[in-house]
Amino acid sequence: MKKNANKGFSLVELIIVIAIMAVLIGVLAPQFIKQVEKSRESTDLQNIEEIKTTVEVWTADQEASKTVKISWNKDALTIEGVTGDDLADYGLSTLPSKLKSKEWGACEWEYADYKWTLKTNGAAKYYNADGSAVKKSGS
Repeated sequence: MKKNANKGFSLVELIIVIAIMAVLIGVLAPQFIKQVEKSRESTDLQNIEEIKTTVEVWTADQEASKTVKISWNKDALTIEGVTGDDLADYGLSTLPSKLKSKEWGACEWEYADYKWTLKTNGAAKYYNADGSAVKKSGS
């Protein structure tokens, strides 16, 4: 009876497999990172839109023109003119603590006379000067 002397992989085969995996990771990693950043941006946009909508409903319910300021940067979210408890009463149960996206700078929106104004250009990539969200083509 003949014994099979080939047990396992040779060093050359192992190096080839590792090289192929390294090339695949090198090609796919940038795309993955880009998609993760898009997801973070999307989450930030959803959060700010939810806050803005809740502020609009709260202000309309107060039947008075209130001024509300939302300041948001990589470190904190602050809202002046309305409390978190007031917003919680209108369905906004949790407020995000800070921005997730690395693309955003500091942003400040002001809601006065039933109109949003973007006070700083940190979010200019995503918002028009009046604070309205930028519509992406095809959406």
